Amino acid sequence: MSTDHHIPRPFEAEQVASLLNLDPLVGESAGLFLAAPRRTGKSTFLRRDLAPLLEHQGKCVLYVDLWADRSSDPAKLITACLANALKDNDSLIAKLHRNVPFTSVGALGFSVNLKSAGQWEGTIPDALLLLCQATQKDVVLIIDEAQQSLATEAGKNAMFALKAARDAVNQSGLSNRLYLVMTGSHRDKLAALIHDQQAPFFGARVRDFPTLGSSYSTALTHRVNTRLAPDAQLTAATVDAVFDDLGRRPEILTDCLRDLILEPAAGDEALRTIALRKKRQMREALLAEIGTLTKLQQAVLRKMATEGIQFSPYTDATRQALAGPDRKPYSKGGVQKALDVLRERGLVWRPSFGNYVLENADLAQALRGE
Repeated sequence: MSTDHHIPRPFEAEQVASLLNLDPLVGESAGLFLAAPRRTGKSTFLRRDLAPLLEHQGKCVLYVDLWADRSSDPAKLITACLANALKDNDSLIAKLHRNVPFTSVGALGFSVNLKSAGQWEGTIPDALLLLCQATQKDVVLIIDEAQQSLATEAGKNAMFALKAARDAVNQSGLSNRLYLVMTGSHRDKLAALIHDQQAPFFGARVRDFPTLGSSYSTALTHRVNTRLAPDAQLTAATVDAVFDDLGRRPEILTDCLRDLILEPAAGDEALRTIALRKKRQMREALLAEIGTLTKLQQAVLRKMATEGIQFSPYTDATRQALAGPDRKPYSKGGVQKALDVLRERGLVWRPSFGNYVLENADLAQALRGE
């Protein structure tokens, strides 16, 4: 069964698009940050629902996925996206002014050879301001898996450059605006972009990404029932309930339905059993490595799973909670050593600035028993 089972989501796309305005009461002028777990259909929604709607509304839409090539620095992926956008609007740039002014290349400067407008060199803010001027449209830059930008110093600097671009365009007096849409599959990691005054987008907030609704599970139910015997049909309500229990993740639901088709048992109860088994297997796989850790390391992970981005490892309260009520609090050095080991084992992540968070958002759910 193909996992590419796209169900259009025009209502959700309209909801997200409506947030792209400068009204401080209902808009997200600082940047729209949307988080949802992996494999919940974010990228498909961005490319096949949101972007076409925004283009239909007359906006210039740019899209870059920072997980598209993890061997490349996130900053290079962002500048490559902008370079392609400049090329796509070459004729409009040439019309704007025949000789595009040279801007000395500073931090994150890049160049692009435009066929009609000639060689252009500048920075991220320069490029986005030029796009707004040339297209005379609102420009929407969508960055998928934006938390990946914090993996490198250049990526972090690119985020600060985008903030500068946002301010430069939206305070320039132009009638059109620049909107930034950042999505992430790890809420705590995405929150590192906005969490404190060191973060590039301090003051913004993270919203829940719109998940696939019952229309998806209903359509999938009809599709699967064509392959099942008349006495083994599924009900849409059961499929949707299972979908919800699996975190609204279409790939995992599809795996369960594929297993159902291949197994002798069928019907709603069989699907529930398969989904429960799948969920248990995934949880056990995530927790398998935890059993090899020390008590302190395990306690740190469970505390992080509960507190998320708010986790403060060195406070008296945290060190006492890690030790338990009847034991002496762990030392700050002991907690630091535990965090260092967890980082080395790929279980804990810390950006170039900001707080420690769990590397895998699914692990946090498993540790919380969800």
